[in-house]
Amino acid sequence: MEITEEQRKRAEANRLAALEKRKAAEAMKEDGWKLFKCRKVSPEPDAFPKPETLLADALPEPEKALPEMFIVRLEICCPDSFSVTPEAMRGFTYPGETECLQKLNDCLSLVMPSHYTQNHSGGKAPVYKLRDYDMIVRCLKNFKGIELQEIPWGTLNVVEALSHSFIAERWIPCRPEHVSDDEVDRLIGELPKMLLNALLPFQLDGVRFGLQRGGRCLIADEMGLGKTLQVIS
Repeated sequence: MEITEEQRKRAEANRLAALEKRKAAEAMKEDGWKLFKCRKVSPEPDAFPKPETLLADALPEPEKALPEMFIVRLEICCPDSFSVTPEAMRGFTYPGETECLQKLNDCLSLVMPSHYTQNHSGGKAPVYKLRDYDMIVRCLKNFKGIELQEIPWGTLNVVEALSHSFIAERWIPCRPEHVSDDEVDRLIGELPKMLLNALLPFQLDGVRFGLQRGGRCLIADEMGLGKTLQVIS
């Protein structure tokens, strides 16, 4: 079937339009792979921070140095003595045991320690006589850079009252319920002979200790050492 001239022109126009459309699509695909010159987006050189500024910003701020201060704890360690122990204090720099002991020695230069003992943490602590307690407390209260923890008054009062016997090396009654050595000997002499002979020397010393204090004592021996026999006596 022959086509008319009009149909032929229309077909040719459609073919040309399709060719143009294909050509435009290929051109767009090629343009996607082209390299473009980068636009300058960097600021001026002066806008960059200097290296030392960057280093300062990266480093952490140094911690503020805490002031030096420590605790001085006074504790009874013998019937006639007490210890002076330096300890770290929360929120302050601890100078260290050696430096603390040196500072305490300088502060208490008028009083000589009788000896040194080991404290609960394994460190050293100077030991002083109870007769020097008031003088040492006065010196420490005037010493800056420490927090003083004194012996409770009630504890100190009882220990001082009972320390006279230890110092004199003989029993000295100091309370109403206490009994003299002569009275203790009389009471022990009234014990049944069988009970008295059953007591070992250390058990007899325990009975004497309890009688001297009017029966107000604590027997803290291990099991099997005759505490029941001592109490019965």
